[in-house]
Amino acid sequence: MNYDKILENFLDNVQQEGTYATREELETATKPMLDIIQNNPAATPEELVEAVIQDNIRFLEKLRNSYPIPGYMVGMQAGNINVKIFGGKMGATEQKMREDTIFDIASVSKFYTQIIAYNLMKEGSFTLNDKVRDLDSRFRNVGDLTMRDVLTFTTQFRTDGRLDSKRTIQEAKDCLYNMSVVEIGKYNYNDMGMMLTKEVMEHITGKSYQELVDYYIVDRLGLKDTYLVLPDNKIKRFTGSANAIVGMVNDGSALSVGGYSGHAGIKVTSDDLISLGNGVLTGKVFPSEMLSDAYTPGITINSEGGKANRGIMGNTYTSHEKGTEMTYISRIAPKKAFSVQGSTRTQLTIGGNSISTILLNPCSMGLERAREVEAEINASRDEKHQLSLVKTLTFDRDGQEIYYNVVDARQMVPSGATVERIINKNAELSLKLQFLNAVIQAYEPNCTKPINVVAAVRTYQK
Repeated sequence: MNYDKILENFLDNVQQEGTYATREELETATKPMLDIIQNNPAATPEELVEAVIQDNIRFLEKLRNSYPIPGYMVGMQAGNINVKIFGGKMGATEQKMREDTIFDIASVSKFYTQIIAYNLMKEGSFTLNDKVRDLDSRFRNVGDLTMRDVLTFTTQFRTDGRLDSKRTIQEAKDCLYNMSVVEIGKYNYNDMGMMLTKEVMEHITGKSYQELVDYYIVDRLGLKDTYLVLPDNKIKRFTGSANAIVGMVNDGSALSVGGYSGHAGIKVTSDDLISLGNGVLTGKVFPSEMLSDAYTPGITINSEGGKANRGIMGNTYTSHEKGTEMTYISRIAPKKAFSVQGSTRTQLTIGGNSISTILLNPCSMGLERAREVEAEINASRDEKHQLSLVKTLTFDRDGQEIYYNVVDARQMVPSGATVERIINKNAELSLKLQFLNAVIQAYEPNCTKPINVVAAVRTYQK
């Protein structure tokens, strides 16, 4: 078999589909797969995949031992090839990461709300030009705010204090309903818009958010491990939150309104996230004619050095010629790829023939370790710029005080040194696996047999 010719044709197709990477970059990323194939002529496809992911495993283990990340899960689907790599611990205890671990995905939850909203728009329940106050009169102080302003994240809101400072759920809800608009027209990433969207969607449909998630996402895809309220018998599988032991998320605003809202609260496995990505690409859960809003850059944003490329949808990151310097998509990914992220250090990337997940769990490092890291960070800062990265929140639930903890791991696990590097490694692995698919198809054109490789990294260091 002429592998070099297959590689040339494969790279031609990748470039035709659209990528910011040069031919040389694509070839450099793909050639290790070619070398493995040529050096192992008797290997099965599974053995070839196991060989090519060793570099990713070493990389993930090095990161885990360099930062306060107890454990990790990386999932990928590239054509017929499915890979799952996981290692480390569930949290501060010695319990090892599981293949079916459930993660707190934080703001990745916003994407679920957006999926429901786009389905409702397709069905005619509301339009982008509808005013929020006309759809839901409880939001009485938002003026002429439209759903377009909300769903494109071009609105700055103001509330009477922080939601997580409110003692009861009703106080937090009243704070949400009474919020006002500061400015419209500039990109403003916030949680309030998706919290508002969740309330509006419940109001106009007469269905709870749980029912909407189930109807438009869970049931359509047959998902087995996607939750808003985690069943008691699944709590032992939960990680990525300072409140994992009680099955609650690592988000103050979500906790203030009972545990979840439109911006945070989804708890999910890597497998279900991959299935969600599939459902989006195939049109099962997201209207195909509207999907361009996810990968098409929206309003120009962030002139202060942050990630600039956001989609029309506002919550998605889109491709950029400078790659992870400007966005959370690799240069070698398809131009139509997009991603969504959570502050718990989680990410879902969808694009072309590949879907990948990044699921880290630094927020489950344990309060003692978190306070140590907080102190280390503050030791390098002056008194004026000290950070409060570990907080305890107190709520009143039917007259009983309940305490939750929130660990802000973003400073503790810098994105540039961790998530962005994994993004690039995932994109390279995706390209290698897609090339392996091309080789398999050249050998057996009608082959549709899935190739599944699960790598449980058990020789981890403490």
